Amino acid sequence: MGPAEVYHYLVQEISDPRVADWPMMASPFPVLLILLAYLLFILHIGPRFMRNREPYVLYKFMIIYNVTVAVCSAAVFYGLLTSGFTTKLSWGCEPVDYSSNPEAISMARWVWWILLLKMAELGDTVIFVLRKKYNQCSFLHIYHHVTTVCLAWIACKYAPGGMWTFIMMPNCLVHVIMYSYYLLACLGPKMQKKLAPLKPYLTMIQLTQFVIMVIHTSQALMPSCEPKMKPLAYIYMTNVLVIFYMFWDFYKKAYLSKKSV
Repeated sequence: MGPAEVYHYLVQEISDPRVADWPMMASPFPVLLILLAYLLFILHIGPRFMRNREPYVLYKFMIIYNVTVAVCSAAVFYGLLTSGFTTKLSWGCEPVDYSSNPEAISMARWVWWILLLKMAELGDTVIFVLRKKYNQCSFLHIYHHVTTVCLAWIACKYAPGGMWTFIMMPNCLVHVIMYSYYLLACLGPKMQKKLAPLKPYLTMIQLTQFVIMVIHTSQALMPSCEPKMKPLAYIYMTNVLVIFYMFWDFYKKAYLSKKSV
């Protein structure tokens, strides 16, 4: 097959037809353009714009932003949970329901909202740049945000249901905790000092969710489980393992090395 045939096969033939007409789902280009604009801003345009400017304070905006992301993460968790896992879906190998059943459509729509939420979370890095917190714009941070958006689009395009949505729920819970932590940190230096001992635990919670995600997704490697979804399992697990390694490396350098000194 030529490039055009491959594109048609990947984007139209094997994707979920139910989501084809939803915003940003007809092709990968809208999301790719958003990610390109994100990278251009945080790596070039933003730092150049801020070069001779004082850092923006943004405390009020950050409070609103963190509350919004935490609440939306909780709402998406509840939406995913009640779109199948409280009725017929188990924690095991569950195939995607591509029917027009109201519960299946509801699950797909919540996966689409996950994509929007992950795109909104790109605002983390924009805030770092506008506050001149360039040390927080690490490769780990940027890679994690970009790949999460890509994986959210892939999930919505090809597998917005079944076992593939279970792994999104611990992520939502972790983000409720994380953005609640960030919200409290916005309240000033005194609160930040009180929160400082909790930082290592925040990273450990993130590492734990990656382990849960890999263990659960590994079910898809069994011959009898989701035979057509093996490539998705490999893509997802490889990315999670890479991110786990980077988070673990960060944890060792940031916290374990300090204990040994």
